[in-house]
Amino acid sequence: MFDFVSKIIDKIYTIILRRKFKYCGKNVKIRFPVIITNPQKISIGDNVFIGEHVWLNAGHNPSSINNLNTDNDLNLTIKSGCYISRFSHINAFHDVCVMEDVLVGENVYFGDADHSSKLKNIPIIKQIVEVKEKVIIGAGSHVCKNAIIASGVSIGKNSIVGPNAFLTKNLPDYATAIGNPAFIMENNEN
Repeated sequence: MFDFVSKIIDKIYTIILRRKFKYCGKNVKIRFPVIITNPQKISIGDNVFIGEHVWLNAGHNPSSINNLNTDNDLNLTIKSGCYISRFSHINAFHDVCVMEDVLVGENVYFGDADHSSKLKNIPIIKQIVEVKEKVIIGAGSHVCKNAIIASGVSIGKNSIVGPNAFLTKNLPDYATAIGNPAFIMENNEN
């Protein structure tokens, strides 16, 4: 009975949320509850699953951010076939794109911005947010449970970021990153 009620709640929740996005494709499932900041700056493709307690942050306070394009362009794009597991957090202050068929494990974090820590006499929470480079999670990639991808870092096609990895540099196509800080192993078998 609980599973049936949960499915009904998720269906209603998805119907309510889908109208708020810039674009929302067919067969999208959003589990209750999620946090979505500025859904009008988010595009979601077909056949996407977003687990409970995911935070999609495409919002910002312009006075607290540097180097930000303030037009109405999309901040966050999640393309078709993606699966975003529960408790994950995607920060898109400027430009983050999750390409097709990406699997994001539980409790993953990635985004294109960091809190500044340059002013030593001011708490970090009160400093500006520094927007980094565009973040792309390549098609067919897998970001495993508890991984953290540093701001401005991109992942290549069909690559793997291992469990608990902290990735601080771009990951090429068909490569695997493991460890903290992550060590990159390139796979030459295509």
